[in-house]
Parts: sequence; structure tokens; C-alpha cells
Amino acid sequence: MTQNVRAAVRQALPAIAAAAAGVDHTGAVDPSVISGLHDAGFFAMLQPKAFGGIEADPAEYLAVTRDLSAACTSTGWLAGWLGVNTWHLSLFDEQAQRDVWGHDPRTLLCESYAPTGRLERVGDDFRLSGRWSRCTGILHSSWLMAAAVLVGEDGAAQDFLVALVPRADYVVESGWNSVGLRGIGAHDVVVSGAVVPRYRTFGWVSGEQLGRLAPLYRLPQPTMYTHTGTAPLLGAAENILAALRPRAASPVHPVAMARSDLELSVAQIERNLGDLMDCVRAGQAPDSDLVLRSRRDQVLASERALAAIRTFIAHSDGRDAEDLLVERVWRDVQTAQTHVASNVEQVLALVGRHSFGMEVDEILW
Repeated sequence: MTQNVRAAVRQALPAIAAAAAGVDHTGAVDPSVISGLHDAGFFAMLQPKAFGGIEADPAEYLAVTRDLSAACTSTGWLAGWLGVNTWHLSLFDEQAQRDVWGHDPRTLLCESYAPTGRLERVGDDFRLSGRWSRCTGILHSSWLMAAAVLVGEDGAAQDFLVALVPRADYVVESGWNSVGLRGIGAHDVVVSGAVVPRYRTFGWVSGEQLGRLAPLYRLPQPTMYTHTGTAPLLGAAENILAALRPRAASPVHPVAMARSDLELSVAQIERNLGDLMDCVRAGQAPDSDLVLRSRRDQVLASERALAAIRTFIAHSDGRDAEDLLVERVWRDVQTAQTHVASNVEQVLALVGRHSFGMEVDEILW
């Protein structure tokens, strides 16, 4: 099934690549592209089978995201995050999933994990207010998953939750005008006192809850998000490699090394995700060594992708058309690398602490 999805997406890539400059100029991915990815099965890859999804291997999902990003970084980033949000909804109460997908399994969700909202108890439910920035794909979505701090009657913070609200409960305020990734539509969203049923909130999945989920949804919870933040960078590097020709007089070994680094990154990511999936399929929780290795290799893949792009550009024989592509992709990756998934120093500091037997934070964002 996933091979069929990748083949169908690849048929659309020439048109997506041809539209990339227009996406950068207009600041939007055409809805027909999103519809075409639905038809190809892309957004079903991480969706539960109960709602028509595929429950694909995560490495296969990331491979298709790289393909999309190699054609257009904005399209790959946008589609990748819209798709991974279906993975997160699959951790919610089943009734919440039915609310979203019961009438239309193609419904998409937007998400913001910045806890800039406020939740208050109202009887058995909650009241949500707040403002969230950089909500990628909000104009293509019908629901919002928004992080918020649960406060008590005394105003003190009690918990960190994610609340699920429909389109009628939020207002989109256009404000995305970045240097790169201009087509992802990461606008601001405002919620003013929306009532949220308790089953539409999500905290942290317990061991007992995990045992009832399919293996795909028992992965460590940051895993899909951090890897989705890296796949577009690898795709962008592949795009530059395919577009540029080395200068005749330039040494070939830096380009060969950069290309090897990209292949190494993909191989490491696929190995780590395979090991993680083997653990959860066996009913085991991945240990700290595996989780940290996975996060280390993922963040280094982001760093290698940026370094590869710099190497390709430095040793290329640029032409006018190629210069325009390079300039656009370079802006895209500069914006993409600001995502928390690419925080190299933070992650390597944690890995270093663990290597010396020191305690590290459980949530490795």
C-alpha cells in the first residue's frame, strides 16, 4: 500500500516542482495540490485503519515527505506537518477521533505545541482561550490542536494539555510573511473562551493507554515530530544536488562527501526508526540509549543537510535558472532550521550528559 502511495505522489512531483516558484511568490500551496495528495493516500499514511488509514511505517512516511520537499520545500513542509497531525489525533480519545473523521476521513488538522493558551475547568469540561503563532497549514485544516496550561481557581498552573477545537471556535489572523517556507501558511490563531469537552483534551499517554494502541502510536511521542522537521531539509538538499552541476575545475571530493552524508543520514534514520518500531511491536518501551541515539542522528541529519547544501552551492557552476532555485531553497532551509527539531546544541548536550551517566530530560524536544 505504501509503495502505491509513493508511486502516486511521484507522478505529481513534476507539477509540484513546476509550481514551486509560484508558491514562493503567492505565499500559498494551491488547495488542488492538497486534494491530489489526499487522492494519492499521503494523508492516510499515519491515520488509523479504523478511519480508512494505512498505519504506514514511519520511515516510509518520511521518505514520501522527502520526495515532496525535493520538489518544493514549502509543499513538503506543509504536507509533512498536516500528515503528522493525524498521528497525534490517533492518541486522543476515540470519540474525539470520530468527531473529526466520522463524517469525512479526509479532514485535516493544524497544531501548535507552544503552550500559549489557558484552560480553565468548567464543570466536567474546560474553557480555552489564547493565541497561537506559526500554525502551519491552518487554512487547509478544519480543526486545531492547541497546547495550553491548565490553571486552577487560584490561577496557578496545574498541567500541560492539548485541546482540540473545531473551525467554528477559532479565528485565523493572517500574519505569515517569512523569508522562507512562504507557502506553508503558518498564520496566527485566536480562541476566545471555547468550551472543550474533556475527551477532546490530551495530556501524556500512560503505559496502560499505550498498550491499547497500534504499534505506530506507541512510538515515543516526540519522535514523529522531530523527524518530520528534518525530512524537508534532506529533501531540499537532494533538490539542490539534482539541480546543480559541479564546476569543471572544482574538486569533486567535497561534493562526494556531502552526498555521502545525506545517504548516511537517511540510513541512520531508517535504522533507528526500525529499531524503535521493533521495540514497540514487541510490547517494550524503547530505552534511553535508543531514544537518544535516534534524536542525535535526527538532529545531525538536519545539520548535515544544511552543510551539504552549502557545499553544493560552493562548488557549482550556477546559471540564472539554477540561481533562482538555489536562492529560494536556501531561504526555505534557513527558516526550517529554526524549528525546535533542529536544535543541535540542546540535543547534543543531552546526549553528552547521558554518555557520562548524568540524568537527562525525558521529553527530548
